[in-house]
Amino acid sequence: MRAAMRVFITGATGYVGGAVALALRDRGHEVAALVRPESDDQALRERGMFIVAGDLASLPELSKTLAAYDVLVHAAFSSKNPVEQDRVAVETLSAQTGFFIFTSGVWVLGNSNGKILDESSPVNPLPLVAWRPSHEKMALAHGHGAVLRPGCVYGGKQSLLSEWFAGRLKIVGDGNNRWAMVNLHDLADCYVRLVEQRVNGIFHAVDDTRATLNECARAAVPSGKIEHVPGEGPFAQALMANQVVSSEATRPKLGWTPRRTFLNSIEEQWREWRA
Repeated sequence: MRAAMRVFITGATGYVGGAVALALRDRGHEVAALVRPESDDQALRERGMFIVAGDLASLPELSKTLAAYDVLVHAAFSSKNPVEQDRVAVETLSAQTGFFIFTSGVWVLGNSNGKILDESSPVNPLPLVAWRPSHEKMALAHGHGAVLRPGCVYGGKQSLLSEWFAGRLKIVGDGNNRWAMVNLHDLADCYVRLVEQRVNGIFHAVDDTRATLNECARAAVPSGKIEHVPGEGPFAQALMANQVVSSEATRPKLGWTPRRTFLNSIEEQWREWRA
């Protein structure tokens, strides 16, 4: 393991950011988390993290504080003015001397259309994330940063698939599409490796799940009835996207091997959900 580093992270009270922050602490790194004053930060404090009060809009006021960190991880997403808030965060964090990691996502690649999309594929973003490619460019512009594109995340308390584990097997569209996916814990490990190695470039955090959504749903709840529902708007369009995405370039660069697929981790997912 490399020497312990000082890491600043946004989104540590969230689904992905929380898992990343805990994984960094488990590796012995010093972690400071940006937390809104009204948010519950007790769990972070109990794990020995330093709390910086504020939100994404207040980051420019924290420039002197941010200068002290070796790595800055942006894993937050604001529900209020999300594009503008994200732009402020990227501009502020990427301008620091520390290494910057920007969280994007595979939806910037668009539909596969029969192709396997890899780290060098041109972006063709789904409408929901049409703004993200420009933020990726900003993140890389200073020459000491990385863009991490996770697949659709599963595991832990769940996120996009939480309704399945709560008893409703709802799928937007016909369910014959494939998502690029990654388990929450494998994703956190990918972040940790990127923090410790500080390698410039674009990385894909995607596992080897190739099953359709229908196949995933049947595996998660074999006796459940799948409900296919129509969808309209950018978010529904993203949920109906059909993507086959590769992380073959990322794996050797970071020494990262995802241990799970959606299908081989069903038992673990249920244990975590029930807990």
